[in-house]
Amino acid sequence: MRFWLAFLPEQERTLRPNGIHLFGLRYWSAALSADVGRSNRRLLVKYDPRDMARIFVRRPSGNFVEARYADLTLPSVTLHEAVAARRTLLAKGRQEINTRAIVGTAIAQRQLVDAATKKTAAVRRGGAGKPKTNVDDRGWGSLRGIDSSKPVPFVEDTE
Repeated sequence: MRFWLAFLPEQERTLRPNGIHLFGLRYWSAALSADVGRSNRRLLVKYDPRDMARIFVRRPSGNFVEARYADLTLPSVTLHEAVAARRTLLAKGRQEINTRAIVGTAIAQRQLVDAATKKTAAVRRGGAGKPKTNVDDRGWGSLRGIDSSKPVPFVEDTE
């Protein structure tokens, strides 16, 4: 696990009585409760941008502890989704932005993208993307190859 953690991005955060805040999301672990108020220095926090449901906090002893969302009922989101959701909430004028609002907005945006993707795929499968021609091929013959064993009649233009 230490090998994998070595490659994750990191930031320093202060341990507060209600947990660690990272990108507007709040995290907590029971193992961190012993460190609240004991250390005045910031703790190193490592996170996986593909799964922001958990982070890894280095305690003052040097060991890493896994901390999850303070609200365990919330689904996982990526860092990109969380940042985009936070921007959306700020653009809408939301004053109080908490973990539940960020994750809820990210999930709503994910569902919107999924619905648009399904709609686009259905339109493509339905053939709506192909141009329809109104050419009548009945008088033009079929798409068979040319039979070179028979001579082609020569028509001379006399004008």
